[in-house]
Amino acid sequence: MSRSPFRFRRPRLGAAAGLIAASAAVGGSAAAQVAPVVLPHAAGQQALAVRIDAGGVTARACPAAAACAPDGGKVLAVPSEVAPLLGGARVVPVTLADGKRLAKIEVPAAGKPAGAGAPEGAGGSWVMLLAAPLAGKGTEPLVLWSGWTGVATGEHGEGRSDAVVVEPLGSGNRVLLGQLRDDVTLCGRPALVGASEVDPRTMMLLKGASFQNLSAEERRAAGKVVAERRDADAPVATFRLLRPTAASSAVGKRFAEIADGDPKTAWSEGKVGAGRGEFVSFSSADEVGITGLGLRIKPSDGVEGGAAPRTLFVATPDRLFQVSLPEDAWLKESAGYEVKLPEEIKASCIAVVLDDAYAPAGAGGRGAPSAPEVRVTIAEVTARTAFDGQNPAALVGALAGGGERSRAAAALLARGGPEAVEAAIAGYDRLDPAGRQLARGVIDTAPCAVQIPFLTARLASGAASAAQLAPGAASAGRASGLASAPGRAPRAAPPEPDPELHHARDRIRRCGRAAAPALAEIVKAGAPAARVAAARELALVAPAEAIPALLDALAGARGGARRELRAALALAARSERAASVVEEEVQLERLRARPEDAQLDLLRALGPALGRVKGGGAAFQALASAGGAPFERRYLLQAPAAALARAGEAPAEAYLRASLRKDADAHVRLRAAEVAADVPALAPDLLAAASDPDARVREAAIVALARAVSAGAKLPAGAGEALAARLTSDPWTFIRGGAALAIGAMPATTAGDRALVGALADSSPEVRQHALDGLGAHRATAHIEVVRDRAEDKEEDVEVRARAILALGAMCDASSVDLWTRLALRAKSPIGEHDQRLGSAALAALGSVHPADLPARLKPLLDKDTPHGLREAARAALSAPPQCRRR
Repeated sequence: MSRSPFRFRRPRLGAAAGLIAASAAVGGSAAAQVAPVVLPHAAGQQALAVRIDAGGVTARACPAAAACAPDGGKVLAVPSEVAPLLGGARVVPVTLADGKRLAKIEVPAAGKPAGAGAPEGAGGSWVMLLAAPLAGKGTEPLVLWSGWTGVATGEHGEGRSDAVVVEPLGSGNRVLLGQLRDDVTLCGRPALVGASEVDPRTMMLLKGASFQNLSAEERRAAGKVVAERRDADAPVATFRLLRPTAASSAVGKRFAEIADGDPKTAWSEGKVGAGRGEFVSFSSADEVGITGLGLRIKPSDGVEGGAAPRTLFVATPDRLFQVSLPEDAWLKESAGYEVKLPEEIKASCIAVVLDDAYAPAGAGGRGAPSAPEVRVTIAEVTARTAFDGQNPAALVGALAGGGERSRAAAALLARGGPEAVEAAIAGYDRLDPAGRQLARGVIDTAPCAVQIPFLTARLASGAASAAQLAPGAASAGRASGLASAPGRAPRAAPPEPDPELHHARDRIRRCGRAAAPALAEIVKAGAPAARVAAARELALVAPAEAIPALLDALAGARGGARRELRAALALAARSERAASVVEEEVQLERLRARPEDAQLDLLRALGPALGRVKGGGAAFQALASAGGAPFERRYLLQAPAAALARAGEAPAEAYLRASLRKDADAHVRLRAAEVAADVPALAPDLLAAASDPDARVREAAIVALARAVSAGAKLPAGAGEALAARLTSDPWTFIRGGAALAIGAMPATTAGDRALVGALADSSPEVRQHALDGLGAHRATAHIEVVRDRAEDKEEDVEVRARAILALGAMCDASSVDLWTRLALRAKSPIGEHDQRLGSAALAALGSVHPADLPARLKPLLDKDTPHGLREAARAALSAPPQCRRR
């Protein structure tokens, strides 16, 4: 692409200020003097002498007959930030078209004149336009304009900067002042807009000037095209590809009417005269090839002062075509013209730029009109493509295959509005996967209200398909697994993600609450898999609306679907957005109107938040106090009771205590023990439950006690003895192991450590492991010998030996360092898995004790021939902070 008339960079204002400050620091306040410049008098204008020095800009106007020098002239003030830069100023005389003159004073921000070594205006320049007054109009020099050029202000993408342009015109020049805007370009080319022109007749700035932003070089190189008058109607474009995005000017700012499909409306440029250089830019889709343009010049209702273009340019970011109209289209009512481009173009931006115009009647002879009321006008611009004449259904059919033509059809449909979206939805199921993907992109352009029915239908069908495929995939996995690995239970490969289902979920979540009614309808009446999928999305996007819908759906749900609906209810109920609805639902009158299982589901769904819900305690009591409560209700009420007890609800605490101590069903007592761990007031009751007749209840109580102690709870007196009794005498291994864990979690006591030592003789390796863990946690050095015996006993279970080594490390047993070193080194060439396990435990113990010579001990394990995992374990031991005081 040829260069634009604007060749300079446009730094942000802050960057220019930094350059100014730097220049001021170097040059100080004194600027070198610039040689005086004298502009001789011209017909109807006085002479002007200009001098620039440390004092600023001095200018003097002189009568035509007198010699002119700046001495005694007027000192023109310059901004304080410009004064230190005046040594780099230059004065450029400019001759206007009628011979009058002005001086363009340029002060580069970089402190030196722009020249061959830097682009014009590099870093921005302060500019003053200065002229002598017209003859007989006084002697005061005229400052036509002054300010910074090439320095952008405003946010990124909306930056604006002033620009002064000197354009050759006949034997002289035009001088224009305008703005360059980031958001108004000629398909990427900088474009001067809002231009004013120095009027030679008055030596004042005249607003509303036109400027040709296309360079002369580019215009000369443009491809030449002659528009042809259209005698018959051209194929109608199904959708408008071109969308007006900006205009250099427009009467009433109505530039969008140039491509609105209405022959009664039009764009008229808003400048005086022929409007040369005025333009409208359009967004397009670079997937779609444009073979030509359809033009309609005169709107059917006409335009006052309207005129037709004689020539215009069609510009893309990298191409330019000059289009000639063979006749004055303003004289041809309803005439259409076709512009056949020499080659198909694909671009995201296209601009129409005015050049010459036909003179309207009464505006003078042939050529560019000049009357102020003349407005060059174009009623309609339409892109011609290979899809012209095809209806929306045909365009949707063209999506199949996903190729280049399919992507072009999709781009057109995406710009086609509601009609295109309706067609894409209607034809969606007939497309192949590639076509469906493109169709989804079209549908995504629609408002959520239009998308939601389609998206929820895809969500429902996708969820149902996934549910049907899952069992088949698992069966196939079992079959292949049996064939390849006899005796091993195969694991089915996870199904491939469904792109339609994924897309539906993503878009539904973007639409948010707008999707709630449609999702609620699926939850109410959809197939089981669809109800589950819709329930999850409804809980995410509209938790308040989800609560009543899910409670209604739970009334008739069973099995896995019920569990999933309950999980969705829990997700919705814990959202702050649903707080008011939850409070309404737990009120007794409303709650009792629902089936009992739905009431239970609501309380359970609230989880720990139940204690913060107004009315939650009363709702619980209504269920808990009902006579003859069946097992299922009693079991399910334990977790809500614990949540309320933690919030200080005494009736709930009493209920949980009674369940733990008195319920006839062991399963209820077990559940009560599990949830009571987080209620400190129930520690004595848990301790009593540690002696429950049912082994599983005892286990749950002991595990809960261990959790409570780990969380910082204080156990009642006698807890250590009771747990020691379980550790010593309970017939069940898992209970003895749990007791060892609980004692290890408790603060160390002499009796507790003795019980742990006694457990080292237990027949169960698991119990011995937990006992050693407890001794290590207590750092029970009084029993270090018996622990060391376990570590060195080659007949002992290997995991028990490893736990003993770790316990010795916690006890800082420096006497075992040599043994640990041997075990760690042996792991480098292990005979079996026991060497690897003991070696890893030994490395961990060495890291805890951290003897002074540890690097030397572990050096062999850092060699490249050491297995990677062992080498990393050795490095971890070396970098571990010492846990023991060195001796």
